[in-house]
Amino acid sequence: MTTILIFAHVAAAILLLGPVMVATSMFPSVATAANAGGEEATGRASILHTITSRYGVLSVLVPLLGGAVLAFNWDYFKTNYWLHTAIIVSVIAWAVLFAMVVPQQRKMMGSLGALSPADADPSDRTANFEGSKAKAAAGAGIFNLLWFIALILMFMPHPGV
Repeated sequence: MTTILIFAHVAAAILLLGPVMVATSMFPSVATAANAGGEEATGRASILHTITSRYGVLSVLVPLLGGAVLAFNWDYFKTNYWLHTAIIVSVIAWAVLFAMVVPQQRKMMGSLGALSPADADPSDRTANFEGSKAKAAAGAGIFNLLWFIALILMFMPHPGV
């Protein structure tokens, strides 16, 4: 069972986190191009925002599957504090995504008029597009760095081996 869970955990990380990491990194520059005028750039920004938010929600499977691996083989992993720390770091990364990156992207998309009228809210606009861009870019960098740290932590040697 552990092998299947590890496979699912790694597959989820590749298929769900990879696109989110790329989309969050690309979004600020594409949104800036859209703000300068350009329907094509607005479409690209919309797709990147959709990937960030939808795949971001699904990416919660990565730490959940990591926790399942830990639980199913608790006797082996209970003393591997590197893995425990990696799960905590990944949860923090997910929090950064939804507390910082997605809201700033949404404000930028609202300012571009690219949100669905049924989904848009007057608060989904930013008075400072460049400030929102900086926050979205910083959040993306923090998010990506935290996932990279989590990856490194998962490959640290088990203390008891």
